[in-house]
Amino acid sequence: MRNVKLFTLFGIPLYIHITFLILPVLFYFNSGPKGVFLVLFVFACVTLHELSHSLTARHYGVQVRGITLFPIGGVASITSYPKKPGQEFLIALAGPMFNIIFTIVLFYPLYRLLGPDIMFRPSLRTWPNTFAYAFWINPMLAIFNLLPAFPMDGGRILRSFLARRLTFRRATEIAVGIGHFFALVFGIAGILQGNIMLVVIAIFIYMAASSEEFQVELMENIKETMGDGDSTSINRP
Repeated sequence: MRNVKLFTLFGIPLYIHITFLILPVLFYFNSGPKGVFLVLFVFACVTLHELSHSLTARHYGVQVRGITLFPIGGVASITSYPKKPGQEFLIALAGPMFNIIFTIVLFYPLYRLLGPDIMFRPSLRTWPNTFAYAFWINPMLAIFNLLPAFPMDGGRILRSFLARRLTFRRATEIAVGIGHFFALVFGIAGILQGNIMLVVIAIFIYMAASSEEFQVELMENIKETMGDGDSTSINRP
């Protein structure tokens, strides 16, 4: 499977994984044009969420190779880690903050336009209900991403706090362990509910958390080999 480049935003390439195209098709057959609109709106928010991370990372000198959209979310590819825990905190927080600010900005105009009955009863039954549905998914993205587990933003925020007192390696191990726990919970819940998407998310979380741990372990070993093994130095995130 490969990525397809869509366009470039602020010098950052945006790609979609080929499997992403499955979503609009599935939602079209399930809910028609309203389902396709919901998918496109959600992933526009995901793109802006990842762009917020990317621009903040670039501000701190971290190179961003691109943003890739997958069926279960977006990923910003970076080539290095930020130099200080405070920088990782701000980079991780930038994405959820976009979702929160966007929610606050949209709430009152949409509430006035749709009215309370439709605003608080989102569905794909009518177009107004679909607009409400799209709105409420956006703050849910912020809440989900703030879970304190890798690879979500909350896991990186947690690591940034832990890295102030622990080595970067140990902080990563703790955050990854919590990520594995959440993956297990999501996986069991998905199996019990017969929710295949939740199972897929659980697998993604577990694999992404494990990959992060491997990369940090490799980076720290290289540092030690080169005689820069002090993980408490200013060069850690």
